[in-house]
Amino acid sequence: MQIRTRLTIQFLLLVSGILAVTFFAIYFFTYYNVTEDFYDRLRSKARSTTELLSTVPQVNPEVLRAFEGSNRDLIYNENILIFDERNRLIYTNTTAQTKSIHVSNYWLDEIRKSGQIRYTDGDYKVVGLYYKYPFTRAVVMLGAQDLYGQANLSNLKTLLTVIFFIVVIIVGLAGWVFAKRALRPISKVMNAVEGILPQRLDIRLDIPNQKDEIGRLSTTFNKLLDRIETAFQMQKIFVANVSHELKNPLTKIRSQLEVSMLKERSPEEYKITIKSVLEDIQELAQLSNTLLELAKVSEDQRDLLTEIVRIDDLLWDCRQGLSQANPSYNILVDLEELPEDDAWLEIAGNSTLLKTAFLNLMDNACKFSENQTVRITLRASAKKLILQFSDSGKGIPVQDQSLIFQPFYRGDNTANVKGYGIGLSLVERIVKLHNGNVSIQTNLPKGTTFILNFSRL
Repeated sequence: MQIRTRLTIQFLLLVSGILAVTFFAIYFFTYYNVTEDFYDRLRSKARSTTELLSTVPQVNPEVLRAFEGSNRDLIYNENILIFDERNRLIYTNTTAQTKSIHVSNYWLDEIRKSGQIRYTDGDYKVVGLYYKYPFTRAVVMLGAQDLYGQANLSNLKTLLTVIFFIVVIIVGLAGWVFAKRALRPISKVMNAVEGILPQRLDIRLDIPNQKDEIGRLSTTFNKLLDRIETAFQMQKIFVANVSHELKNPLTKIRSQLEVSMLKERSPEEYKITIKSVLEDIQELAQLSNTLLELAKVSEDQRDLLTEIVRIDDLLWDCRQGLSQANPSYNILVDLEELPEDDAWLEIAGNSTLLKTAFLNLMDNACKFSENQTVRITLRASAKKLILQFSDSGKGIPVQDQSLIFQPFYRGDNTANVKGYGIGLSLVERIVKLHNGNVSIQTNLPKGTTFILNFSRL
C-alpha cells in the first residue's frame, strides 16, 4: 500500500472516529434530555390531575375527563389511572378498549414503598406517584407515548447519519489531495535520487528548507552520497595502487626471466636470477597477505574479540619476536607507571590482531629512526589504556598526517624505505575494532609518537 493511500485512510479513520464519538454524544444527550423532559411532563400532569380531583369538590370524574380531552394534544395517548388504598380504580380517562398500560398489584405496592417510580411499558413511558391527603391516599399512574420526542430523535438520527457520510466523503477527498501535496517533496527527492548515476556521484540534492523533515532527509541523502563518493574514490585509488604495487615485482620477474632466456648462462648466473625472482615472489606473497589482512579487519567484526588480552605481556612478546628477526632494532618498553590493579592492563580483544598492530608500529618506528630505536610507554586506568610508540626520525609533515592511514599512501620522506603503505591503515582498523583510536603527536626537535587510546565499555 502506498504511503499516500495509507495516510488518507488513517486521516479518514481518525476524523470518522472523532465525528462518530461527537455525533453519538449529541444523540445520547439529546435522547437523555428528551426522555427526562417527557417524564417531568408526565409527573407534572399526574400531580395536577390528582390534586384537581382530590382538592376541588366541584370537579368530578366526568368534568375531569372533559378537561383532559381538551388538552390531549400536549401528551399523546395518555392513560391516567388513580387507585385508592384498596387498589380500587377510582378514576381513569380510558376505556377498556383504549387502555394501553398494564397495572398489577406489584407496581402499586412499589409505588407506595418508593413514593415515586417510573418505567417503560412497551411504547409507553409510565410514572407512578403516591399521594397522601388528610382524608385519603391515592396511587396515580400516568402513561403516554412520546411521539413528538421520538420524531425529533428520529429526525436527529437521520440528520447526523447524513452529515456523517457527507463529511466522511469530503474528508476522504481532502485527505487524498493533501496527502499528495504533503508527499510531493518526497517524490521530488525520489526522482532526484533516481537520477544520480555512479558516473555522476558529484550531484547533490537541493535543500530548500533545512529545518523541516524533508530538508533533513535531503541532508541525510547528501551525506550518504558524500560517503559513497568517498568510498568510490578510495576504491579507485586502492585498485590503482594495488595494480601499481603488483606491477613492479611482476615486471622485475618478467624482465629477469627474459634476460636470462636471451642466451646460455652459467649455473651460477641462473642461481642468482632464480634467487632474485624468489625475492620478488616473496614480496608479492607478503603484499598479498597484507591485503588479505586489511580486507578481513572491519569495525563490524566484533565476533573476533573473544579473548582477554594482557597488553604488557603482548608487548614483551612483540619485542622479543621483532628483536630476533632484526637484531639491530632497539626496542625500549617503559613500564614504570604500572597500575595498582593488574586487571587494568587487560582488554577484550584478539591477541593476533593486536600483535600485528604493535609489530607494525614498532617496525615502522625502528625503520624511520636514525638509531633504529622505538620507545614504548604504557599507562592504564580503570576507564582507559594508553600506549605510545615514539621514534626519533625526521617526523611526519603536517600535510601528510591526515593521509597516512589511507591504504598505499606514502609520504615523500619515505621514498628510501621499503614498504607498501598498508601497515598504518591496518593498524587503524585493528585499533578501531578494539574500541580505540589512533592519534599522532609530533615531537620536538624531531620524531613522531603514535598514541593508541583504548576505552573500556
